[in-house]
Amino acid sequence: MARHRVVPHRQRWRWSSAPAAVPVPWQPGIELVDALTTVVHQVSAEELVSGRQRGNYQARCGVRFLAASMVEPGRGRCLGCMP
Repeated sequence: MARHRVVPHRQRWRWSSAPAAVPVPWQPGIELVDALTTVVHQVSAEELVSGRQRGNYQARCGVRFLAASMVEPGRGRCLGCMP
């Protein structure tokens, strides 16, 4: 039979040296494509309703834009809008 090594209590619960990941809260919304730049922006649900009445939308990054057709796939994502 093999012998088991006794590990001291302190070594058993040693903290990892890897940096801890900070969780980012998920924010519901919808992605819309900017008609001019074809960049995909994220818009909150409240802004989606009020932007429809105004005719333009304000993305989470602060950019105000006109939405492209819903079939437009977009040519990249806005880094300011994505968590």
